[in-house]
Amino acid sequence: TIGLTGLAPTYDTLPKAVTATTTPAGLSVAITYDGSATAPSAAGSYAISASVSDPNYTGSASGTLVIGKGAATIGLTGLAPTYDTLPKAVTATTTPAGLSVAITYDGSATAPSAAGSYAISASVSDPNYTGSANGTLVIGKGAATIGLTGLAPTFDTLPKAVTATTTPAGLGVAITYDGSATAPSAAGSYAISASVSDPNYTGSASGTLVIGKGAATIGLTGLAPTYDTLPKAVTATTTPAGLGVAITYDGSATAPSAAGSYAISASVSDPNYTGSTSGTLVIGPATSFTTWRDAHFTTAEQSAGLADDTADPDGDGLTNFAEYALGTDPHQFTPPLVPSLDSNGLSITFTRPAGLSDVIYTAESSDGLGAWSPVPLEVLATGAIETVRACDPLATGDPSRRFLRLLFERK
Repeated sequence: TIGLTGLAPTYDTLPKAVTATTTPAGLSVAITYDGSATAPSAAGSYAISASVSDPNYTGSASGTLVIGKGAATIGLTGLAPTYDTLPKAVTATTTPAGLSVAITYDGSATAPSAAGSYAISASVSDPNYTGSANGTLVIGKGAATIGLTGLAPTFDTLPKAVTATTTPAGLGVAITYDGSATAPSAAGSYAISASVSDPNYTGSASGTLVIGKGAATIGLTGLAPTYDTLPKAVTATTTPAGLGVAITYDGSATAPSAAGSYAISASVSDPNYTGSTSGTLVIGPATSFTTWRDAHFTTAEQSAGLADDTADPDGDGLTNFAEYALGTDPHQFTPPLVPSLDSNGLSITFTRPAGLSDVIYTAESSDGLGAWSPVPLEVLATGAIETVRACDPLATGDPSRRFLRLLFERK
């Protein structure tokens, strides 16, 4: 009888001969493997035929030699690439080296290109070895850059959305304005946060959207009122209409009431518009003594005679008519006019409201307070308030003794 052992070895590149034992022992045995006397080395199943080769004995046996596949290990690399539009195949290395490996990506044999995570299953594809490995291919998003334009528009009531361009071109971009996805329209500064919204790319950018104030114009009216004791506020209109306007008069926010000229500075006061202008407010004097009297004196004061032409309620030596002619306040002490002497002669310089049609101004000089001679009046400065000089050239009479006086008469 023949006994066969070594029928289940593992592949290791060496031939795998079956061992035969006989009863009685020591007999020669001829063995074939699938009909061949050469012991195989490759993994697989082989039909064994064994027969006693002895002059005195006969016997045979059969069986199957199964050479199992050898164990191989697989190493996976290239599991963390970055998206660049190309397929990202994992690289597999084996021990022993050089074995073929079949790889699937989420069950597909096609290597993916899109960013994302993919389950990797790798198995040795070799007649003599077996082995497998698992892993995860993570294709990271590619880096994209964002360029922002339209960061400095001007207010015009419409929303001002920032424009974003990307490299590579055409990617979606999510933009927030101070944290809101709604583009603002009001003038002001807004923090811009922009991020690529794409399955394969990532990128971000920040900036500041500054919506400048729109240009507005201001028109001023009421620049030439007549004095009547009341404040004379200038009227401002704007384009576009209805904007707030801050106005100053010689630097003060209080509208003046006194006759005179005032530098006007007007500026738009609005969160969305800017604009300014300037001008001159000229409050003209009262145009008649009656108007002037009614502006300065109450009805009771007039009834008491304090408003009469010749009355002097402030006791400064000037009658009410003289105060009117000089444009001074009848209730406030007015210092006396001081004459001056120079190479041109003896002169008095004074101011008066322009355009008083009911006053006759004259000047006279004398060297003895007896006879008076007319002295010419010279207008030195024009405007709402005129500057006038009466000058006695001292050409006649006694130049060492001279008198000069102003006369104010009703027409």
